[in-house]
Amino acid sequence: KHLGKNNVTSIDVFCETGVYSHDESRRILLAGKEAGLRLNFHGDELSFTASGELAAEVGAHAVAHLEHVSDEGISKMAENDVTAVLLPATAYVLRITPPPARKLIDGGVAVALGSDFCPNAHILSMPMTMNMACVLMRMSVEEAMAAATINAAYSLGISGKCGSLEEGKWGDVVVLNAPKWEHIVYDMVDP
Repeated sequence: KHLGKNNVTSIDVFCETGVYSHDESRRILLAGKEAGLRLNFHGDELSFTASGELAAEVGAHAVAHLEHVSDEGISKMAENDVTAVLLPATAYVLRITPPPARKLIDGGVAVALGSDFCPNAHILSMPMTMNMACVLMRMSVEEAMAAATINAAYSLGISGKCGSLEEGKWGDVVVLNAPKWEHIVYDMVDP
């Protein structure tokens, strides 16, 4: 934004049937990579498009949604350090099967959480997002907390400066009046 220029760091594409095909998505992502951009994209949301496999092939840092990710995609993501950004509110609102968080975690894939704030998933509440991750996707409270903080920062390539409470990192902190930290998730709304 300095001097009227955008500071673009990542490229995104929606790899989905009827939007951008697997091959179109590959071309877009590789063009972004050649331009020096991080590859974070959306895929396997409404249908299987081999987005996990594509993410590993092109060197993506993260892929979001993954409701229809394959076992091979999970394996390839784990082998290539691709973060799964899961958006439980989308599955909830669209009444579709949520992403297989348990399979991803057990398969060695780092999982991050996001609200997917958009017209069809009009939610900004990360506590509610974390609750849905625990209830709908069988994540533990500890996994949901890590997914919403350090893993989310990692998916964006900024975990070295935020996402956890450590000396030298940004000090974004919320102080809650709750008996235990787990109430962030249990209360289901912004406490």
